[in-house]
Amino acid sequence: METKEGRHIHPIVRPMAGVAGRTSEWRTQRPELTTDTCTKCMKCVIHCPDDCITVTEEGYPEIDQYYCKGCMICMAVCPHDSISEVITLPGGETDA
Repeated sequence: METKEGRHIHPIVRPMAGVAGRTSEWRTQRPELTTDTCTKCMKCVIHCPDDCITVTEEGYPEIDQYYCKGCMICMAVCPHDSISEVITLPGGETDA
């Protein structure tokens, strides 16, 4: 599609990495994937609102922890419980 000004308009706009740097600094939990039980169904990839889950060469989802905001939607939609929640401190540090 084009407008009168000649600019392209995309019907679907995908989120992108924060231009100011990491966007995970404020989260209090983060997802962690276990490939042992993952069936590569890609539901987590499809449902991630921040588009921070990509697919590795082996076909497994990979979560970009620098931009993941910790909404845990990926964990909620995973039919095989392959994604677990890890509690973190502000700044993304693990509380361990």
